[in-house]
Amino acid sequence: MSIDKDTIICISLAARPSNFGTRFHNYLYQNLGLNYIYKACTTEDLEGAIRGLRALKIRGCGVSMPYKEACIPLLDELTPSAAAIQSVNTIVNEHGRLVAYNTDFIAVRDLLRQAGLPPARGWRCAAVAAWPRRSPMR
Repeated sequence: MSIDKDTIICISLAARPSNFGTRFHNYLYQNLGLNYIYKACTTEDLEGAIRGLRALKIRGCGVSMPYKEACIPLLDELTPSAAAIQSVNTIVNEHGRLVAYNTDFIAVRDLLRQAGLPPARGWRCAAVAAWPRRSPMR
């Protein structure tokens, strides 16, 4: 991997960042020939960290606890996946506009659809452990 002025930066924010995600993402970037780098981070200043995503043109940010709900008022847009459960696990910087997703919600929804299960309130039970305690999905 060669880091240069054009390298695109992605990060994650977690209470206890680990090396697993860092190694995994950087391994994939390298093997896919992408000029990206990934770094796991933590912060005591969430608002400052979110401002930094925009100011430093950081392309993407994975979000873990305890920031999944706390970051919502700091973002520009919630996609339907994040809005549905009021929880964010991915922030994408679209030219300075911070867009929030919940890719776990998308994955579970799509798996249930592929299994032929119709939309129903019963879906709530399928992945309740994936959502924060105060989530409307509980």
